[in-house]
Amino acid sequence: MRFYSRSMLFLLSASSCAFMAMLPTAHAEDTSTFTKLELSASGTTDAAPDQLTAIFRAEARNKNAATAQQAVNALVQKITEQTGKNDAVQLAVTGYDVSETRPDKDPAFWTATQRLSLKAQNGNALLPLAGQLQANGLILESLDWSISDDKRESLLLDAEKNAVAELKKQADTVAASLGLHVVRFSNVAISENPIIRPMPMMMSMARSADAPAAAPSSTAQTQHVRANAHATILLGP
Repeated sequence: MRFYSRSMLFLLSASSCAFMAMLPTAHAEDTSTFTKLELSASGTTDAAPDQLTAIFRAEARNKNAATAQQAVNALVQKITEQTGKNDAVQLAVTGYDVSETRPDKDPAFWTATQRLSLKAQNGNALLPLAGQLQANGLILESLDWSISDDKRESLLLDAEKNAVAELKKQADTVAASLGLHVVRFSNVAISENPIIRPMPMMMSMARSADAPAAAPSSTAQTQHVRANAHATILLGP
């Protein structure tokens, strides 16, 4: 049986490290022999919107701030109770604001406002209700079709796949024109574009007290989900 002193063990350990340092190591791939190609492409998926959103404003003016606020509070409470009976519509009561206006010649007055957002999956549930809310004194600020978050995620994946497919098509075409072939994609970056959607024109018209509560109109038009892809492609002979 052999015994080694601490100094000998240290020498053996140092020799082992020196030996390991002499062994060949894996080197990063040398890409200098390849032709590098930078390409960008986009992919689009079309879909019908599945969500209608109406933004309303409740507003009251009075020379007394408290009176103006009470009027808005009462109106919003009435609307909340009215929309609560419709399970197909989601209501969110949002920003509240009170401000004073001092005209040059007329007496000063206070304006209280609060916004309400109503969402539904189809116009049949929301549009008639929107007409009733207009008749009750709410101001319709916007009426907009959009794609819901759940549906948008699925459409975005399809748009990204289309962008990558277009990128590969371009790479093969350019490589063939140069008498080369695609070795591999070195770097790929994918980004999304805001949804491109036509904005329907909406007009909020004043109505007399005895006029019928006609519902506003809005057409759901096809919207486009777009993704962009950029890549560095290595070409070889």
